[in-house]
Amino acid sequence: MTVSSVLSSDQITTLIQQAEAAYQAPANALQAQEKPIQAEISALGKVQSSLSSLQSALSGLADIQSLAQTTATSSAPGIVTATATNAAQVGTYNLTGIHQAQAETLVSSGFASTSATLGSGSITIQVGSGSAVTVAIASGQSSLAGIATAINQANLGAAATVIFDGASYHLVLTGDATGAANELTVSGAGNLTKFSSASGAGHFSQTEAASNASFSLNGIAITSGSNTVSGVVPGLTFTLAASGAATVQVTQSVAALDNAANSLVTALNGVLGTINQYSSYTQASSAQASGAGPLLGNIGLQILRNGLLDAITAPPAADAGENGPYNSLSAIGFSITSGGTLSFDDATFQKAAQSSYAAVAALLGNAATATSADVTVQGVGAAQPGTYAIDVTTNSGGAVSGTVNGEAASGSGGLLTVTGSGPAQGLELQIAASVTGALGQVTVGAGLFGTLSSLVNSALSSGGGVAGQLTSLNATISSLNQQIAQLQQQAQQETATLTQQYSNAEATLSQLQTVSNFLSSYFNQGASGTGG
Repeated sequence: MTVSSVLSSDQITTLIQQAEAAYQAPANALQAQEKPIQAEISALGKVQSSLSSLQSALSGLADIQSLAQTTATSSAPGIVTATATNAAQVGTYNLTGIHQAQAETLVSSGFASTSATLGSGSITIQVGSGSAVTVAIASGQSSLAGIATAINQANLGAAATVIFDGASYHLVLTGDATGAANELTVSGAGNLTKFSSASGAGHFSQTEAASNASFSLNGIAITSGSNTVSGVVPGLTFTLAASGAATVQVTQSVAALDNAANSLVTALNGVLGTINQYSSYTQASSAQASGAGPLLGNIGLQILRNGLLDAITAPPAADAGENGPYNSLSAIGFSITSGGTLSFDDATFQKAAQSSYAAVAALLGNAATATSADVTVQGVGAAQPGTYAIDVTTNSGGAVSGTVNGEAASGSGGLLTVTGSGPAQGLELQIAASVTGALGQVTVGAGLFGTLSSLVNSALSSGGGVAGQLTSLNATISSLNQQIAQLQQQAQQETATLTQQYSNAEATLSQLQTVSNFLSSYFNQGASGTGG
C-alpha cells in the first residue's frame, strides 16, 4: 500500500497566496476608497493656501487711509529735498533766498605740538541756555589730542578736532546743533584757562556763528534753527542742503494704492484659478485623459467662488463712494472674465485714483471721509464701518482733544486719535489749527476689503467651509486607516493560521508516508517468504 501527497509544495504556496489576497481584499477596498478622498484633501489644501495668500493681500487694504497718498518732488534736490505725509496738501511750494542753519565753530590759538602736555584742569561747555557741563582733564591727558578725546567722550554738545594750519596746531570745537539758540560758551580752569570763548579772552576765535536757516516760502519769510524744517506746511518736511532756490511740487501719489490693488487681484485670481482647476471636468486630449476634478460638485466651494465674484460685480454698499465720481469697481478697472477670473485694467485704475483718490479708496478698503473741510482723515485704525460725530473741545498749540462717536480722543500736532474703546477706536483725524466745536461727521466704509475679508476669514476659520471640510476629510482618512490596519492585521493572522495548517498537514502526510513505506516493505518481505 502506498500513501502519496495530496498537493505539491508549489500548489500549496499558490493556494496560500490566493487565500492571502482574499483576506487582504477588504483592506484593499478601503485603500481604494481613500484615494479620491486624499486627492480631495490635496486639492482643498491648495485652495486653503491660496486663501491664506488672499488674506495676506487683504491686509494691505485694512487701513487704506494710511497708505502713502502724496509725493513731494524738488526741482533742485541738491538744494532742497522734501517728504510728504498724507496731511500735505497738493500744490506748488516755492522756496527762495535759502540760507542754511549753521552750528557755531570755535578755533583755539595755535600750539607748537599736538602731544605736548599743557597741565591738568577742566573745560566747561554750555550750549545756548542749557546746563553747563564740565569735563576734568588730567595732566597726562592734557595735550591737544587728549583734550579733544576727553571732550568727545563726555558728549558736551560739541565735537572737538585738532587741525594743523601748516605752522601750528589748533583745537576746533563745532556745535552739535545748528541755530542761533545753540551758541557755545566755553571756559577753561586750572592750567587750561587759555581755552575760553569769553569776550576778550582771546584764546578762541569764532569762524562760524550759530545761525538760523532762513528762506521765503511762497513769499512768506521763514526761519528755523534746523535745516530740517517741518510744521511750516502741515504734512510737509523740507531739508535744506545748500543756499539757493527750489520749487517743491506735492502731487497725488497712487503708487501704494495701485500696488495694494494689484496684489489683491493676483491673490484673488489665485483662489479663483485654484477652485476652477480642481472643480472642472477635463476633456480628453493628447496630453491627458478626461476626468472630473477632485472638487467637482463641491457645493461649499461653489458658494465661496460665487461670493468672491459677487464681491466684484455687486453694487457698492451705501457707505462706499456713493457721493464720488466712481461708485462701482467696474468703473475703476475691475471686471470678470468668461473663464471666471478677475480682469484688472491698471491704467483705468490709476487714472481714476489720480482723479478722485478718496472715492477709489472707499471702494477698495477701510477708508473714511469727513464732511468738514477742517478735518482730514489720516488713518482708520480698528474703526468699524459707520458714521460718527466729531466734537473738538480743545485745540491749542497742536494739542487737541475731544470725542468721536462719544469716545475719548486726543493727540498732539493737531492729530486727534480715538483712544476710547468702541466702534470708532483708532480713528486718526487731522484737525485744522485752533478749530473747535462740532465738526460734522466722519464716515468709515469697509469697501471690497470688508466683503472679501468676511468670506476668506469664514472659509479659513476652524469651523469654516474649507477648514471644516479638511477637518472632516482628515477624520475620515484617520478612521479608514484604523480600519485598514485592523483588517491587515486580521489578514496576516489568517494567512499565518492557514500556512500553519498546511504545514501541519504536510507533516502528517510525511508521517503517513513513512508508515506506508514500512508497511509496504513489511508485506513485501512476507509475501516473498511465503512463495519460497
